[in-house]
Amino acid sequence: MSSSPVIEFRGVSKAFGDCIANRDITFSVTAGEIHGIVGENGAGKSTAMKMLFGFYQPDQGEILLKGEKTHFASPLSAMAEKIGMVHQHFMLAEPLTALDNILLQQKGSAFSLLPRAEQKKRLNEIAHKYGFHIDLEAKVEDLSVGEQQRLEILKVLSQDSQILILDEPTAVLTPQETQDLFKNLRLLKHEGRTIIIITHKLKEVLQLTDSVTVFRAGSVIAQKKTSQTNVEELAELMVGRRLPKLEERKTAIDTSKVLLNIRDLRAFSGSQYIQDLNLQIRAGEIVGIAGVEGNGQDALIRALIDPAALEKKSLHGKIESNGVWGSFPEDRLRFGVLAKRPLYENFLLGQQKRFARGPFLKLKELIKATKDALETYDVRPRNEKLSLKNLSGGNQQKLVVARALSQNPDLILAAQPTRGVDIGAIDFIHSEIRKCRDRGAGVLLISSELDELMTLSDRILVLYKGHINAEFQRGQFDEIALGTAMGGGQ
Repeated sequence: MSSSPVIEFRGVSKAFGDCIANRDITFSVTAGEIHGIVGENGAGKSTAMKMLFGFYQPDQGEILLKGEKTHFASPLSAMAEKIGMVHQHFMLAEPLTALDNILLQQKGSAFSLLPRAEQKKRLNEIAHKYGFHIDLEAKVEDLSVGEQQRLEILKVLSQDSQILILDEPTAVLTPQETQDLFKNLRLLKHEGRTIIIITHKLKEVLQLTDSVTVFRAGSVIAQKKTSQTNVEELAELMVGRRLPKLEERKTAIDTSKVLLNIRDLRAFSGSQYIQDLNLQIRAGEIVGIAGVEGNGQDALIRALIDPAALEKKSLHGKIESNGVWGSFPEDRLRFGVLAKRPLYENFLLGQQKRFARGPFLKLKELIKATKDALETYDVRPRNEKLSLKNLSGGNQQKLVVARALSQNPDLILAAQPTRGVDIGAIDFIHSEIRKCRDRGAGVLLISSELDELMTLSDRILVLYKGHINAEFQRGQFDEIALGTAMGGGQ
């Protein structure tokens, strides 16, 4: 690893109207290292990296590449300098195949002049080398979230990028997939490439990176060698305070009441399926669902929150539920929000009856409720009229969670509830989920994060090829045993 910086930010600032995203940020990234960028949602991490990638231009300050001042007018000019970026929100054309999505980005390059069969062969070779196997002829809309993430990384690798920027790359990966990704990122580092990873997972920062820069409220707070810091210090630097530990339940709940009873469920959604699934959730319990992505989680989610979307022949069995449902879907952009609409309209979704007065909308009441939710759940910026697309991914997720939990639901479907959110927001969302359980709600928690499942769940069921392969009670949770069951073992 070279000791010279390949990237330098010097006094860089960026604002969007009255919202200051970055303020006088200064830091550097050494050539050939894996560098972590951490901070709360809305701290300015992604904005800084999008300036490096040419997506935005700085208002003040300068960015240096290999010691030379640089100005990328667009991502195309950044890619020409061998800089690639995988965005947190995928940049994919869903009706097209995975192969066509890669070729669209390669248009005009020497690679694009090759026959299609040769292009596909070379991409499969890259995918095999780095462990990003994917069906290149599959349409993106038929791929799982994890497969779409792998496609995005494959797009960057196909450009022979020497500087890779990865925005929350493990947010949609299982623990096994994350370890495979880390193995391949280390291989890329060994080949001399520089990797910048934006993440909220501090354990992964310590495991993977050589150094880390901490953002808070748009500014750089600290830059440290990873070997000289720890999770507690990084968390305190990020949020400006020590995070409290989750308290155990103190209230007694009658857990005899069954809130959700699933019997002999068979459901199909795309290539995923559930077969002969039986599951109960009682009042005052959190039931976790673990499993490698693609083993039926999507089919289960769709059967519960949108059974009408599944054709009659694709849904069999009985789903009996008691009480009001609240849910936050796995993929918020596809199923949970209207990105171009303001926050208050997004807060309204699923709550139309609550804010209706005959055929009219109680707009003032909706605006007030939205403002209260933004304050309570610390959604930034707190502007209820701002389009949702202008929020960071983590703040979008906090709004989705606020909308679901503000209805005081009896049953909660929490699918990847903390995907892409920072450690402070994770702590808050976990606390709110536990409060719901402690007041008597039942929670079905579907997560790729084993730490999250083991922290929150009263029991964990493991899905494998559409059926429950194992069940663990609190006190029996073990990462190795869970991982074995997720792979089909007993």
